[in-house]
Amino acid sequence: MSAEIEIHHLSSTRPQEESLTLGKWFRNIWTGLSTALKGMMITGKYIYGVKPVTIEYPEVREQLPANSRSRLFNDAENCISCYQCATACPVDCIYITATRRDSDAEKIKTKDGTPIRLDLHQYTIDTALCCYCGLCTTVCPTECLTHTTDYEFAQYTLGGFKYDYLAPDIREWRTRLVKD
Repeated sequence: MSAEIEIHHLSSTRPQEESLTLGKWFRNIWTGLSTALKGMMITGKYIYGVKPVTIEYPEVREQLPANSRSRLFNDAENCISCYQCATACPVDCIYITATRRDSDAEKIKTKDGTPIRLDLHQYTIDTALCCYCGLCTTVCPTECLTHTTDYEFAQYTLGGFKYDYLAPDIREWRTRLVKD
């Protein structure tokens, strides 16, 4: 007897379904079509009303802000080999080798007048390790180490990301990257 009462109780709490008439059927069709049409109108506004965001790379290149941090460049002619950049680097990707200049050697100075007391033999940055934090550029006393806006330096091997800034081909970057 209790099972009969539970079944009767459950059936009485369900809402009664309304019967579908021809008018309700057309109203449902109209509601479905009108909401789909509203959605397509919103989509159409974005397809045809908003100008495209993409650029035609590589024919059109985006201008990066002047303070962007892309490829590092060391102007080796103005480097005093102070090792501050290598010390500040959190990932140890800067490799410097320098020896003290002879006392009878010609006195040379950087563009800002700082005397160069060490001969730079190696200045290499492994940009595959670099995190582009900018700490090395902020501690450079002669400001010869800078971030450039040059962002196209993809390589096929990891070894291609090590740049020896004393190599002649990389020294040629100076005319393109350094603004005197």
